[in-house]
Amino acid sequence: MNIAFLHTAQVHVETFEALVQELAPQCKRTHHVAPELLASAQTDGLMSISAQTYEILEKLQTTDAVLCTCSTLGPLIDSFAQTNPKVVRIDRPLMEAAVKSGPKILLGICLESTREATLTLLNDCAKEAQDLTYIEVIMCDAAWPYFESGDMKAFSAEIDRATRQSIDQENTPDCIVLAQASMGIATDVLTDLGMPILSSPMLAMQRLLTVAKTSPEISSI
Repeated sequence: MNIAFLHTAQVHVETFEALVQELAPQCKRTHHVAPELLASAQTDGLMSISAQTYEILEKLQTTDAVLCTCSTLGPLIDSFAQTNPKVVRIDRPLMEAAVKSGPKILLGICLESTREATLTLLNDCAKEAQDLTYIEVIMCDAAWPYFESGDMKAFSAEIDRATRQSIDQENTPDCIVLAQASMGIATDVLTDLGMPILSSPMLAMQRLLTVAKTSPEISSI
């Protein structure tokens, strides 16, 4: 089996390498890191990078399945996947799981550029499941500079602080969703809240392997 990843930050390589080692250690894999895609999407809008993103995906989809680990790129991934079903959007399995957890969802995001795409996907998943959802968004934007500087401890701590502050002010949600793959680092520090803490890396990796296993011309391990 042969899988590929499109990342917009180098730190995701380590995260997903660890998951491959845990779930499918014999699997061949390719990591393509393109931080310029996220940078351009933030400054010039998502459509400014559509051609560049599709070109990368075309090259990567010679494998059995491809995972894009950047939630900001989600709408482009969905568009590409309409004719290329081997390509997986990282946050789709996460949002499907969130809808199943209960109607009241606390949704944490760190980047304004991913807000619309994330909310649209979550609402679409709720409609597909015919479930009502009540979504509260937590903007953890103060955490992002720590991620960019590589201070993952402070990044996690700021997500933790913002999440707890929001819960103190509102009723208890049915689940907390950490919308971006990078935010998964805060999962462990939030577990004492006693509610499901959902993040995308493991769920997306499991979906990627499922897609790869059903590839019509699966590569030999």
